[in-house]
Amino acid sequence: MSSSPSPMVVTTNRSGWVWAGLCGVIGLIAAYDCFARGYVGLGLTVLVWTALVAAFVALVFVLPRLTVDAGGATVRNVLSSVRVPWGQLKDTRTTMFIELVPRSGEPVRVWAAPQSAMRRGRATLRNRAQLDVEVPEDRSPRVDVAASLLVERDRALAAGNNAQTGGPVTKTFLKREWGLFGALAVLALVSLLLV
Repeated sequence: MSSSPSPMVVTTNRSGWVWAGLCGVIGLIAAYDCFARGYVGLGLTVLVWTALVAAFVALVFVLPRLTVDAGGATVRNVLSSVRVPWGQLKDTRTTMFIELVPRSGEPVRVWAAPQSAMRRGRATLRNRAQLDVEVPEDRSPRVDVAASLLVERDRALAAGNNAQTGGPVTKTFLKREWGLFGALAVLALVSLLLV
């Protein structure tokens, strides 16, 4: 990961694209139906509300991700983006989410972390409770994202480029994305006047 000059997306939610696409297709079909029947105002309203719902799905399900580059890890969640340089990363752990633990401050949760291990563990516990017997766990190899982040940190620190791997942990609010969503929400409310 650290050898590539461009950032690499480690985790993201693929099902969000399906929901955003499905919402868009249904909305476009409904808007087309309105336009075909001569209800132009209603068709525009349906288009704006479809865009609003698709934008919300994109903000909540598609855009959260964990990105790794030569200088550190960037966690983009629903409301904010947190940049943790490799020099500030103390530890990583896997709870319900992958958590990056900086040297100072509170842990940063990656909302787009894969949940399959959690589901598999809960299913195993349910099976044990129902059957009251030992259920062997699946021994297939899994990628441990939390451990691989520590390996990347060690590689980057061993390379000795303190200009890239140093610096403070920075947290920024996603102003542009939520500002556009707010403007779209206002436009959606105004579009109700067209009906």
